[in-house]
Amino acid sequence: MAISVNTNVPSLIAQNSLNRSLSAMEKAMQQLTTGKRINNAGDDAAGLVISENMKVQINGSNKAMDNVQDAQNFAAVAEGGMITIGDHLQRINELLIQGANDTNSTESRKAILVEIKQRLDDINVISQATQFNGRTMLDGSFDPNDPDKQFIVQIGPYSDTANPDNPLNTIDISGAFADCHISVLGIGTTTDSGAVNGIMLPPELDPDDPAFDPTGDNFRLYMDTIQAAVGTVTDARGLLGGYLNRMTANYDNLSIMVENLTTAKSRITDTDVAEASSEMIKQQILEQVSGSMLTQANQLPSLALSLI
Repeated sequence: MAISVNTNVPSLIAQNSLNRSLSAMEKAMQQLTTGKRINNAGDDAAGLVISENMKVQINGSNKAMDNVQDAQNFAAVAEGGMITIGDHLQRINELLIQGANDTNSTESRKAILVEIKQRLDDINVISQATQFNGRTMLDGSFDPNDPDKQFIVQIGPYSDTANPDNPLNTIDISGAFADCHISVLGIGTTTDSGAVNGIMLPPELDPDDPAFDPTGDNFRLYMDTIQAAVGTVTDARGLLGGYLNRMTANYDNLSIMVENLTTAKSRITDTDVAEASSEMIKQQILEQVSGSMLTQANQLPSLALSLI
């Protein structure tokens, strides 16, 4: 090897080696301090793309799980209202069975009908007062056949715009929220649809109506109407239960999916501490060796003086 003053090739080689060691050591230290194997796109471009797509799905699934829980709470409040309405209907049915018995006098039947009117009134109140976050549930506000009245729950991390006829990430549960006004249930009428006051029994069972005729047969006819209303409310609760079971299954599936995706993402993005620690120690040794070699290489041109 020629001894040169103007160009110190060994020094350049040592400098390049030292720079590479320092860069690799800094990268290993960054991975250890952040806990991430990929801190910028240059670390692993393909891995970054895959991990970011996974992150979208993980975060979206977590939020969808929150949506499912909110919808379950919403449905629970609605079912609570329907349970109370069902209890009223059951009691009204019992009173009608009692009143249908001819051992009752006209006055006894009037007393029975007074309680029935009070319970009908309360059914209407419940249909108006059952609310969640300002939304009334049992007053006909929801209708699966009306796009403006559907109740859509976002149960997945993606939209269904590309496949609206077979939604995988949304579910419409509006069909489970029955309109429980007595006029809609067919068990009475109101002054106008949705009104709370103005409850009217069938004329023959209304003590204030000129056609009042509280016979056992009239009690039995109205009994059929009440029992049909019980079926309507029960069917709505059954449908709601089906939706709740589906959302519970969906929640469990999302939970498992998030767990698996998080594991897969961790393998791509998280630092292998043992590997990074070994790499850092290796580069520290190389950095020390390169520094020592650089010191010696920088002394080579001084040998030229001994030859002059």
